[in-house]
Order: sequence, then structure tokens, then C-alpha cells
Amino acid sequence: MLLNKYVIGCVCLAALVGCSKEQPQVIVEEVVTAEVKQFDVPLYGNYVARTDASLDVEVRARITGFVQSVEFVEGSWVNEGDLLYTIDDRPYRAKLNRVKAALQKDQAALAKAKRDVTRLKPLYEQDAASQLDYDNAISIQEQAQASLSATQAELEETKLDLEYTRITAPISGMVGSSEADLGALVGSNGISLLTTIQQIDPIFVNFNMSALDYLNAKRRMTSMMEQLQAEQQGKALEGFVRISLPDGSEYRYWGDVSFTDPKISPKTGTFKVRAKLPNPNSELLPGQYTKARIKLAELKNAIVVPEEATQVEQGGIYVMVVLDSGEIERRFIVVEHYGEQGIVASGGLSAGEQVVVKGLHRIRHGQQVKAISLAEFEKRRLTPNTGTTPLAPDKPSKQDDEKNQQGA
Repeated sequence: MLLNKYVIGCVCLAALVGCSKEQPQVIVEEVVTAEVKQFDVPLYGNYVARTDASLDVEVRARITGFVQSVEFVEGSWVNEGDLLYTIDDRPYRAKLNRVKAALQKDQAALAKAKRDVTRLKPLYEQDAASQLDYDNAISIQEQAQASLSATQAELEETKLDLEYTRITAPISGMVGSSEADLGALVGSNGISLLTTIQQIDPIFVNFNMSALDYLNAKRRMTSMMEQLQAEQQGKALEGFVRISLPDGSEYRYWGDVSFTDPKISPKTGTFKVRAKLPNPNSELLPGQYTKARIKLAELKNAIVVPEEATQVEQGGIYVMVVLDSGEIERRFIVVEHYGEQGIVASGGLSAGEQVVVKGLHRIRHGQQVKAISLAEFEKRRLTPNTGTTPLAPDKPSKQDDEKNQQGA
């Protein structure tokens, strides 16, 4: 009997000791979430492009002669009409004087021929002069008139040759290097190309577009009037082009498609597109490579997920969704497009749901979490004296890997 009482007392004591132990506390992880958005997402085509001058003019010598002076600084900006070269004009001035003298001689001969016709005409009418004499006088007058006209034409040509001894800039732009030095013989018997001038404001950007991208961009022009206007302007499609600078930043000005090649290359399956961009500060120079972007289409009412919320495994791409109850649900999504605003998902999510963007490696499917917004997270990070410890970086530990494997 005493033994039974002792056993019962031990059992009760053991029960009391067991009840006094604290239950293990469930740790609720804190995660940062972002809302799934729904809006129209533009689809862009990205291409490797090259800049070209809108005008590239070769400055050539029109006459033969020796360079007397070079009046420009190589690589500088010149305005239309600025003097570039002077050619020795003494031979052309001498020729001009000779032609002027010949003109005066022809004018005198014509005047005499007219006087002869005037004098013979009444005599011929009175049968005092023969038909032959009168016809000869008229013929001499006509020959003198023709000779005078030829001399006048030669005079105009000589004046042009004299003007060509002063070579001026045909357009405003950046002038290249000089191909002729002082004393060099230029013209048909010497150096023909003297320099080049390139107009870089506006500047052209050329790139090649695939046939599929062309089709998508063409479909954006919904009305026949838009298509007709584009074709009349020498372009099969229209749109604004954005390019990047060598440092990776975007160029401040947008370009407009000004020309499209009317045929597709059978070798590459692409066709040439040219856009025109303002270049007032000469930030772009001809011949440099850049990246061009043009809008091709638009996804209406697309579901957009932040890219940092996605995880990849063998089964596909998934996100961690925080339900209204605070429970984590792993959900696979169907990716339709990768854009600048995020990843467009065509299935698996709805607008307004909360997905985890920070703390992904500390959670698993079915776990209870406490969700905070990105704005609150940034506020904590910038003001660390609030008493709340900011989230640690998403660096997976060995225990986290085991938890994720179990959750999978």
C-alpha cells in the first residue's frame, strides 16, 4: 500500500515538473513585400545602331591651280559661306582681261555691221545696190552678233573660274582635315578632294530591324490614314527612337523615324531604319556605335511582378505570396515578358496581391510571417535609432537550405 502511494506521488511530481516547462516560442519571420501591379506595359525593340551625319559634303576644287592659302582650322565648326581655300587667281584674271578685250572687239564689229546694213537697205530698195551686197551685209551682221554672244558666254565662264579660286563652305558643319597644303596643285590635274564638311545637327541614327519587329510596329498604325501618311513620307513605320550614350546613360532627345528601306535583305532578313535626332551640343559624332530602342507594341492590363520577387528552380519560376492570414504560399507563374517595370506574368497572380521581395531565403511554404512594406523598410534603414533591427541581407544559411528543401 505504501509502495502504491509512493508511485502515485512520483507520477504526480513528474507531471508537475513537466507542466512547469515553457512551451517553445514560434518565431515569426519579418519579410518585405511589394504589391502586384496591373497597367499597360510597352514592348520595345532594342538594336545596335550607328550614328551618321545628316549631310556629308565633299569639298573639291573646280579649277586647276596652286593653293595660295588655307583659311580654316581642321576639325572646327564652319558656317555656310566661310572661306576655306584660295587658289592663285592671276592666270584667271589675265584671261578675264583678254575676254573683256575680245568682247569689246566683237561689240565694235557688230556695231559696224549694223551700220552697213542700215546704209545698204535704202540703196537696195532703190535698185542702187545689188541683192548680193545687201545679203552679204546682213550675213556679216548676224556673224558679228553670234561672235558677240559667244564672247559673252566665255566672259561668264571666266568670271565663274575666277570665283572658284575662292573655295567657301557649302553648308554649316564640322570640317575635316585638309588634303591639300600650301602650294599644292589642285583640280583636274592635281588633288581634287580638298576636305569634307559634315552636318551633325540633326544627326542620323541607322539600325536594322527584323521582319517580325517590323510587323509588330506596323500593327500599331491602326488606321489606313496613318499608314498612307507614313508611306508618303518615305517610311513604312513611325515611332520615336531613344538611344544611349557611351557611358550608358540615355540621350536627352528623342528621335523620329525618317526613313525605312523599302526592301528586306535576303541575307540577314532585316531592313534598314533611319531616325533623325537633334544634336545641338554635338554630344553625338558620326560613326559611333550606340543602342537604339523603339516601341513596337503594348500589353494591355498586364500583371507586373517585381523581378527581385521571383525565384527559379527546376520546376519553373515562382514567387512567395503573403496571404491575408499571414501565411506564405509558394506560387508558380507564367512569364510573358521581361520589362523595365518588372516581369509580366500571364498567369498565377492577380493585381493587389503581396509578394515577398526581401527575406526570401528565410521563409518556406506554409510559414507564418509578418509583412512590412518597402516604404517602411526604407524608413527603418535610414533611421536605425527606431529600436527595430533592419532585415539582414538575403544570404541563405545551411539551416535555411534544409528548410527550403523540406518545404519543397
